[in-house]
Amino acid sequence: MNTFYHLKTYRERSGIALGDMAEIISIDIASLSKIEKGKRKPPLSIVLSYHFILGIPIEKLCKNKYTELLKNNTLQAVALKDRLLDAMTGPHISDRIKNIDIIIDQLVNVETQYANK
Repeated sequence: MNTFYHLKTYRERSGIALGDMAEIISIDIASLSKIEKGKRKPPLSIVLSYHFILGIPIEKLCKNKYTELLKNNTLQAVALKDRLLDAMTGPHISDRIKNIDIIIDQLVNVETQYANK
């Protein structure tokens, strides 16, 4: 199931009619209705439009996807670092590992900030 079904709730709370939202973001009403009901995944342009128009933070609009992607990116970055450490061949491996450490730190910081909200 689509994890963006809550878009309808945010729109309705703001008092904006479905047709008005559809016209503002240049999509037909039927397609937007399917997105809001969770029957179709929204393109990034729709999610960003809800963010701009309604002022809803991206992490709220993306709810489950936000934490899921953060965790997946962190796990993949750690796995890549481990593979590079095992290989340690080539002149640029240490530079790549330093950059991956920076990425891992950034991802962990974002996860921590999100968890504390």
